[in-house]
Amino acid sequence: MKFKSLAVAALSVSVLSAFYIPGANAAGFYIQEQSVKGLGSAFSGSTTSIDDASTVYFNPAGMTKLSGPQMNAGVHLLIPSADLTNTGSTFDFNGPAPGGIGPIVGNDGGNPYSPTPVPNLFVAYPIVQDQVWAGLAINVPFGLANEYDTGWFGRYDSTETELTTINIQPSIAVKATNWLSIGAGVDIQRADATLKSAISNVVSEGESKLTGDDWSYGYNIGLQIKPVESTEIGLHYRSAIKHTLEGRISVQGLSASNFDIPGTADLNLPDIASFGIAHQATDKLRLMAEANWFGWNNFQEIHAKNTAGGTVSNVVQNYQTTWAFSVGGEYDVNDKWTVRAGYQHDATPTTDLYRTSRTPDGDRNWFSGGATYKINPKLDLDLAATYIDISKEKINLSRNSGLANISANTEGSVGIVAVGLTYKF
Repeated sequence: MKFKSLAVAALSVSVLSAFYIPGANAAGFYIQEQSVKGLGSAFSGSTTSIDDASTVYFNPAGMTKLSGPQMNAGVHLLIPSADLTNTGSTFDFNGPAPGGIGPIVGNDGGNPYSPTPVPNLFVAYPIVQDQVWAGLAINVPFGLANEYDTGWFGRYDSTETELTTINIQPSIAVKATNWLSIGAGVDIQRADATLKSAISNVVSEGESKLTGDDWSYGYNIGLQIKPVESTEIGLHYRSAIKHTLEGRISVQGLSASNFDIPGTADLNLPDIASFGIAHQATDKLRLMAEANWFGWNNFQEIHAKNTAGGTVSNVVQNYQTTWAFSVGGEYDVNDKWTVRAGYQHDATPTTDLYRTSRTPDGDRNWFSGGATYKINPKLDLDLAATYIDISKEKINLSRNSGLANISANTEGSVGIVAVGLTYKF
């Protein structure tokens, strides 16, 4: 059964690659939805209280609390919405000559997002008398996909964005004492990106396009500490991962200066540090709280270079470090049903001076609920739903070599419904 489980998990890599295109949800472009059970409490117990194999991703040390070998699979359907309003975007139609500034004519871009499934799969297996565990996570921790209507007013900033990461994480956990467990994993990650925007030389309008992909590596490590019988503390750190995307850089459709050349662009993903605490308030009620720190300051620019290292374009992002805080609880209704709920405040890493239409982001407030139904001793069904309100923010950018100024207000929301299954061998 052990080898069969790992084979099924490995096969799912191709499944994820085949149909997954990520949508916007967590602040920045982090996809927090990696556990249906975790989503139900707004991830307030992700380092302390997830009692299925999805703990491999959030804190591999949690494997030592599982009742036996198991596999967990889940799908989260993200339903994002963004609304951008033109507040005076302009274009200098005379170029360097004075007096040619006028409004950018175009539609509002529509909702650039589509409903998107986010799948994930996890396996946990004891290998030394429940003291040492091995695990495997296959998921998509970062991603973004949006496409605006043709001819929209912000087209010189972006028309289409696709970023997909697939993460494969083999992990191990050791129960060092009755009160301390330690876990660690290696993150093997593939990133694919496509960025498109309109470009104009005043005489004609064309398309700028950057595509690239890369494999890279990182690590994560976690602890679970039980200072007293009723309380658990969880700590987890996930390293930053640096990708160098290799692909093509092109400009097409202009009356002159078109090109299509090989090139590279760096994609620096944040490190994440998490701290959680859970308390068994009664025999049936558990209370949880968690804080997450994101090193988004790693993501400072999208710097496209040719093969000689020369700059083709450089778009400043200036992301800032952020915190997310969540609280929640779980209640065992009876032997069959457990219900949970939670709230999370997730701060945006974007800033007013550099926020773009590729990630029209704002601070996020999560409202979550969920339940687990024990179908039989071997099979559990998890259900969860979340509504995320995204704060109103502004976009004010200079693009197209300073000829275009994009000015807009943005607001949005995300609805999430999720279903998962845990099979215990």
